[in-house]
Amino acid sequence: MSTVTLQGLALILQPNATDPNSYVVQVPVHLLPNKLLTYTSYTADQPVIAAVDKLTPVNAYITLTTKHKKADLSAASGFEIAREISHLLDPAIPQGQALIDAAVNLVNGGDVTLNGTINVPDAVAGGTPIVVGSTPGGFGPNFDPIAALSGPTETADYASPTAVSLQRTSRPLTGDVALWLLIKLNADTLSFDNYVRQMDLLFFPDGPSATQPDPAGSQKAPIYPDAAKLSRRRFLPFTDTDAYRALKVATEAFVVTWGGVAPRGPDTRALQNMLAIDPAAVALANERLGLNITMPGALSNQYFGSGSSPTLPYLQRIAMALQGTDAAVVIEDALEQQTAVVHQMQKTPAAAGMCGEGCLWLNHWNDDISAKLTHAPLIELIWSYWMEEMQLVQTMNAVTRRFQNVSSGPRDPLAQLELDPLRPLNNLIWGWVQDEQHRLPIERRALEYCHHYGFQIFGKAVPSARPADNRSKFLEAFHTLLNLCVPFFRQADDTTVVPDGFPLLNALREVHLILSEGAHNQFRDLPTTARVEMMMQQWLLARPEFREFLPRRAMVAYPEPWMHSVESMRKLQGWGDTNTYQFWQLATMGEQIVASIRWGDWNSINDPVNAANWATFFRPEIQTYIHSYRAVTGIDVCAEPVDVQVPGIHLLRRLQERKGARVA
Repeated sequence: MSTVTLQGLALILQPNATDPNSYVVQVPVHLLPNKLLTYTSYTADQPVIAAVDKLTPVNAYITLTTKHKKADLSAASGFEIAREISHLLDPAIPQGQALIDAAVNLVNGGDVTLNGTINVPDAVAGGTPIVVGSTPGGFGPNFDPIAALSGPTETADYASPTAVSLQRTSRPLTGDVALWLLIKLNADTLSFDNYVRQMDLLFFPDGPSATQPDPAGSQKAPIYPDAAKLSRRRFLPFTDTDAYRALKVATEAFVVTWGGVAPRGPDTRALQNMLAIDPAAVALANERLGLNITMPGALSNQYFGSGSSPTLPYLQRIAMALQGTDAAVVIEDALEQQTAVVHQMQKTPAAAGMCGEGCLWLNHWNDDISAKLTHAPLIELIWSYWMEEMQLVQTMNAVTRRFQNVSSGPRDPLAQLELDPLRPLNNLIWGWVQDEQHRLPIERRALEYCHHYGFQIFGKAVPSARPADNRSKFLEAFHTLLNLCVPFFRQADDTTVVPDGFPLLNALREVHLILSEGAHNQFRDLPTTARVEMMMQQWLLARPEFREFLPRRAMVAYPEPWMHSVESMRKLQGWGDTNTYQFWQLATMGEQIVASIRWGDWNSINDPVNAANWATFFRPEIQTYIHSYRAVTGIDVCAEPVDVQVPGIHLLRRLQERKGARVA
């Protein structure tokens, strides 16, 4: 056996007892690269891991076997053996590098003295174990024998202490986790990536690069049924707008299919089974709550109910509060009728596709109260608000004004924007301009922002109007809730402290009450319509033609392609220097947070565990929103006292400060 010892660490070479044509090398485990420890085998002419001891002791060894013929074990091949060994060690570790040098010196250096002169490769080839003594020539150039006296000892001389660690106290699993998972699932299905994917499936079933669309393949797209129905009902009184009309119908069909949709027929029970058939959702809940959910279907049935018409506990209480009125009779009749339809469709599945135009989503929302109770639209207007503050709508307006040859001033930054008619984008923008009177004006959106959240938007295009109802207390309550989450997270990270969820529960109740007060009038229709229109704007701004007309920073990796166009327009027009990514974070994260508060049954919950689970589950979204809000407005929600100014005032102040700095 041949041994190189350095500060208590050894690299051992010895012949293989079972195969004389191979030799065995023992290398300290902690001197190997981490990636090597994850492998169990190698390709030809590379070592094969035969056994691995415990990794806890410093002197643990890993045994490697390499095959070589006896005839090849010459002095030259001895150097190759040492080089193979050096490839196993981690050169970033000083001790590993010293052992590499020692191995090369030992194998390639020639003779060592032990009962005569013996060449190490010849000895290994002959099957003679060799133990190399502590001779100066057998060590690396930096070996210090005195320092080796203070090195680690053999593992047999001591016992490793028992590791002791603290673990956070786990909280019980609450049924409203099913709602939060539904909100996360809805955020993924309504994302721009899924939107583009569904549009490509509808328009390009063979891929976006297909030369000719396949109508038969288009019918396989998930949004095709609703798109076909809407196509027969959505007409434009303009010429040469077929491309725009197709985009508008497909976008509405996408929101109908993936947004606040009322399932029909046998799909009514899909909500209860969502957790059971979506392992990603269960994995997300386990990861964020630190639990191991074994029966996700039972969790979903507990919260939504196991009947044929599942609904949210919050909406169930709203329906119960209407008892004794004419509305209660209408609700009961609608629920009974929905149950009868479901049973009939389960008996005869062919009847599920025979309801014609009556199955249209808007008909459900307008005529079927049970649909409004069973599946609430998880679309929040706060998403549209932050897109508005990002200047998404203003970017599209600037493009369309220039498209109509309207100048923005003597130094128009879009003066050179010339969109030739050979490009598909030209006709799409033509249809967008022609359909302007059929879209939501900015004053309607501004008044609804005030009605939902008390938010105001400022700008030349925003007319002055007095709102009849203003949620002036929402921002204070919402920021107070976010502010209380910060010490809760800090205490949760301390394994010696169990954070109190009661302050969060009280804050959640307050925000929920304020949100429910604003859930009237245009609450259902305007957020959905605004979402459709803004997603169309995103799709148009993501077109590759804008790469030529709007300068952009190609090295910025935005999560969605349309953000390049908005960021370029903000820089050209001088609308602010905050990156659009921060606004996008506020829109996406804020929608999930607000939806979880709005549709939760917080007024009837008295257990702080629900609030603690809510904060733990939505911790990434909450912390992201707090950070992005500071990046956009300059206000730290974590600080005291809680800021109550609407975000538009801070954005206007920062814009004026930036313009003043540029003038100075």
